[in-house]
Amino acid sequence: MELHWLLPLIVCLYILRALPLPASGFVIQDDERKCKYARIEKLLRIRCYDMDLKEVPQNLKTSVEVLDLSYNRIRKLKSGSFQRYTDIRFLMLYENMILSVEPGTFEPLTSLQEVDLSNNGLTTIPMELFTLPKLRNLYIDSNELTHLGLETLQKPIAAPLEYLNVANCELQDLPDLGVLPKLWQLNASMNPLTNFHIDSLANLCHLRVIDLAKTQLSPCSCQQVTNHIMMLGANPKFVPVCMEAINIDSCPLPYNRTIHSETFRTCLSTVELAVSRSLWLFAAGCFGGVCFVLLIVMWCVSRWRKKRAKRRMSQAQKRKPFVISPRNAINRQPEDEPLHCDTARP
Repeated sequence: MELHWLLPLIVCLYILRALPLPASGFVIQDDERKCKYARIEKLLRIRCYDMDLKEVPQNLKTSVEVLDLSYNRIRKLKSGSFQRYTDIRFLMLYENMILSVEPGTFEPLTSLQEVDLSNNGLTTIPMELFTLPKLRNLYIDSNELTHLGLETLQKPIAAPLEYLNVANCELQDLPDLGVLPKLWQLNASMNPLTNFHIDSLANLCHLRVIDLAKTQLSPCSCQQVTNHIMMLGANPKFVPVCMEAINIDSCPLPYNRTIHSETFRTCLSTVELAVSRSLWLFAAGCFGGVCFVLLIVMWCVSRWRKKRAKRRMSQAQKRKPFVISPRNAINRQPEDEPLHCDTARP
């Protein structure tokens, strides 16, 4: 009798199911804003991208090697932020609100190879980054680096920097990090660089690509940089094109004096020492590999010979003893030796 209520009830339930529920509703769906885990080239990657995080999460897997915390609201990096994640190799922190970094923040990251701190509010570069033994790539562009404080920095730095991006940082000069024999690419574009001097490039003897676009270099400095880069055989693609003719009075020759400076020679000697050391290590590795292969071959040959000798001995023991008949004994008896026969009677 009451079945006529069933159809309207089903219709209402279907309509309610089709309506979108707010995030604070009673139905909890899969959280799309939680960190994503993935394996990329055998590296554990955790992507906490654009999650409105205000600090580094401490509930992630400690074996993370690639950590992406970009596009969040982190204002301060604390000394314990990465203490649990000592295996990090690649760290992305761009597009946050980072204003300060406590001392010791990056100290546990001895495996760190690349860090991106671009588009934040930093006024200085965390000095401990330059002490990391494996740091190759540093992105710190689009910050207001007005107080570098590099006077107390121990030089040459321990980090083997190969790529440095300090674009759009309000720099008046290139940061003095001492001799950087492995640095091959530098991006210092969109900086005033009004205090730039050609001697700043003496520490960068391995430089191959430099970007100085949209800077306020003087015509003399522009000519000097272009000439220096050409002398190094580097890529002048991003170097500003200097159309003005050189004025010897305001920009005296030789304007490529940096390649003859003591600093440049020190940098070159460091590069040559590293190359020779690599060659020696390669040669030693090859020699060790050849010796190892020879030892393996000799061991295999020796083992094969022992097995062969053992097999022959085993076959000899299994062979029936050879009995000499009286006829064979007569044939084998020397002429000058008396005949002895087992069947002879007295």
